[in-house]
Amino acid sequence: MDDFRESEETLIPWQSGNVLKKDTQGVESSEEICYSCHDGYVNDSRHITWRFNRHPVFVKPSSKVNVPDSFPLSVKNEIYCGTCHSAHGKGAAATAENTKTSLFREVNIDSSLCEMCHVDQANFRSSNSHPVHINSMKLPDKLFENGSVKASDKNKVICQSCHRVHGAKGKKLLITENDDSSLCMICHEDKKSIAGTKHDLSLTLPDSKNLKGQTPSESGPCGACHSPHFAAGKRLWARTMGKGNPAAQMCLTCHAEDSGYKIKGVGTFSHPINIAPASSTNIPAEFPLFSAEGAKISNGNVQCFTCHDIHKWDPENLSNKGGKDVEGDSSNSFLRISNTSGSSLCTGCHVDKKQLIYSDHNLEVTAPEEKNIQGVNTKSSGPCGACHLPHNAASYRLWSKKLAEGNITAQLCSVCHNNKGPAKAKLIGDYYHPLDVTLDKFKIITNLPLYDDAGSKTPEGKLVCLSCHDPHVWDPKNSSFIEEYQYKNVEGNACTSFLRKPNSPTSDLCESCHKDQALVDGTDHDLNVTAPDAKNLLGQTVNESGQCGACHLVHNSTNQIKLWARPYLPYSFQGGVIESLCNSCHSADKIAKAKIPAIATHPKDKLVNNILRCEREQIDFAPLFDDKTGNFTNVGNISCPTCHNAHQWSPLSKTKGVGKNIEGNATNSFLRNVSYKNICIDCHGFDALFRYKFFHDLEDRVPQTTPK
Repeated sequence: MDDFRESEETLIPWQSGNVLKKDTQGVESSEEICYSCHDGYVNDSRHITWRFNRHPVFVKPSSKVNVPDSFPLSVKNEIYCGTCHSAHGKGAAATAENTKTSLFREVNIDSSLCEMCHVDQANFRSSNSHPVHINSMKLPDKLFENGSVKASDKNKVICQSCHRVHGAKGKKLLITENDDSSLCMICHEDKKSIAGTKHDLSLTLPDSKNLKGQTPSESGPCGACHSPHFAAGKRLWARTMGKGNPAAQMCLTCHAEDSGYKIKGVGTFSHPINIAPASSTNIPAEFPLFSAEGAKISNGNVQCFTCHDIHKWDPENLSNKGGKDVEGDSSNSFLRISNTSGSSLCTGCHVDKKQLIYSDHNLEVTAPEEKNIQGVNTKSSGPCGACHLPHNAASYRLWSKKLAEGNITAQLCSVCHNNKGPAKAKLIGDYYHPLDVTLDKFKIITNLPLYDDAGSKTPEGKLVCLSCHDPHVWDPKNSSFIEEYQYKNVEGNACTSFLRKPNSPTSDLCESCHKDQALVDGTDHDLNVTAPDAKNLLGQTVNESGQCGACHLVHNSTNQIKLWARPYLPYSFQGGVIESLCNSCHSADKIAKAKIPAIATHPKDKLVNNILRCEREQIDFAPLFDDKTGNFTNVGNISCPTCHNAHQWSPLSKTKGVGKNIEGNATNSFLRNVSYKNICIDCHGFDALFRYKFFHDLEDRVPQTTPK
């Protein structure tokens, strides 16, 4: 054919040589016939076909192709021009609307001709191939400028969106070269910032290969993880996927202990994934949820992609690529939004923890130099990162501090609140509320959380610091952000201080366990009512300490007995230490000097056997106390609390007080019982009722020594 019409000027530059690569006889035509015209004298000529890539001919169909009978093969069962085209017979148009014939053997609407052979690729869901016949986005004009064919709907994806049968400038009949993923990024422009980051595997794992055996330099940044056809799984995944949740496995393909990028593994303790959020309605739109297969759905689960956008190193600056040897921090690391101070990356979902940023537990405010187990301070880790690490944490609760073996829960607070820790100014002292105890032996039922040794809430757990304190909420009455926060260490009181409930002006927090004692609210023993200016050992008024704090210090009490919050008076062993507690107020020049019993003459030389009335829950409970230790005893002398319950104004009603100072009588006045079963009956018979108010003697209360 070299001498065919050589004297005539062609429509396109002529290239000599035999364009027929192989002698193939078609069923209805031969290449000689085709190329006798398509030799440069018509627009779609053999010269164009040969200069660029074109659909393979003279090859037998691969196992991935299903050639129907209407598409004839050559006498050697090879694909040839006549497989798709026929100059005679049906001569179908390119599309139903476009009558310009391409001599196709079948109508080619939206690449339907391609799909007749490439059935699996068209059935993209089962073959994990790029979706076709979808309108998920506006296809950019640049795609068509590069040779893409428009579908019946311009934005519909078809085979010819990416491929050209003749004149393809890229391998695999792509409309342009894609070794650098430039074709992918025409449509997926929002992903192109991955190039040059650590997720560009040509930088970090240059020798790794995808399922097709391509290195990142051969596949391009996209092809390292995604394959447009016959991928390993959903999301066109192009790498070997392990067992388990596919959405997570896409990340763990590289970020696992047995992977090529194990130095960036997530560790044993990592943020849970593939879990449903407590309420999907509370999840901000910028944190998408996903199905187990990795599809973005509104009712999906939290996956790695919820917090990470794996295509963007720096959410605030797309030109910042980080680089191979640059260690990330909370401002980049492929996070969807920066997690530096004030960020809502964590608190966007964990809304109930948001107030931490505006509290003393924001270490950027109170301990800016303190570092977590990764050696990162709060400025770099973000406020949450000071105590929690989403990956490679030290223990349960995603703890970011080094812990000793054993009970983790007890160490969560003490790791900072110790003599050398950043919270050394906020210790609990030698005498403090019992911790690490179960409540069953005290027969206490609480609505405060109890914890096991690993820091998880459990009804059978122990009372720990976290039972009374929520370290994320400074002000339990106002769990949102604190307006006009001054970003400085603030002294707390009974209404703040990370308490789970405010303990003033009523004893809500203590009442959670000590329901009977909370009856003190509004009585004469509520110093809000009778002595609002009086101060406890820590210099706090009742408004600052709460009713309970006026008499008992949960932390830093100097008195072991009852954690007494007021100065002990020198006491007489005749009265005992317990009476000294009462006398610390009911004495001359003390706040209850107006309520000193005129008579208190119960004999001390005759011990009372009280073994039958030591059941706390019984109506005739009348405790005796050891004079020195204040502990319960079965045999001893009666003291003030034997007959009086300091937390209960009236044994008749067992309700809280009315909020004003009132004069008592023989039926209230903090008496334990009004009953014929009272202990006094043992000695005094039925006139015991009248002795409730008439056995006190002021002169019998002579201070002598101080308890230890």
